[in-house]
Amino acid sequence: MNNYHWTPAQWLSFSVREKALIVAGIDIRLAEEKRQEKDAKRKARKH
Repeated sequence: MNNYHWTPAQWLSFSVREKALIVAGIDIRLAEEKRQEKDAKRKARKH
């Protein structure tokens, strides 16, 4: 919620589907960041 500057009232006003979409998007972003971090560590060890 902080990244998007939503208040708790705004979050509660979202439908279940909207909340699910937001959570899924966050999960995808976190997985991508984790993958990038892993790649960076692997490349750092090579050099």
